[in-house]
Amino acid sequence: MKTIMISDEAYKKLKTLKGNRSFTELLSDMADSVKPKFVDISKYAGIMSKEEAKSRERLLEKIRKSTKVTV
Repeated sequence: MKTIMISDEAYKKLKTLKGNRSFTELLSDMADSVKPKFVDISKYAGIMSKEEAKSRERLLEKIRKSTKVTV
């Protein structure tokens, strides 16, 4: 269990929304409703030519090498 702090204003707003549920249930439901949805990327398959894809791969590799951080 964790304790969080919120403003009085936020508390009042949440209290009116929760009804008979606990704050935990309310916040969990709210979090579930805003979860990012996974996007079906299959519709993008094949929109780039092989040559263009290779060119982008080379560019990304160049960028990766130039931004490597050593610890």
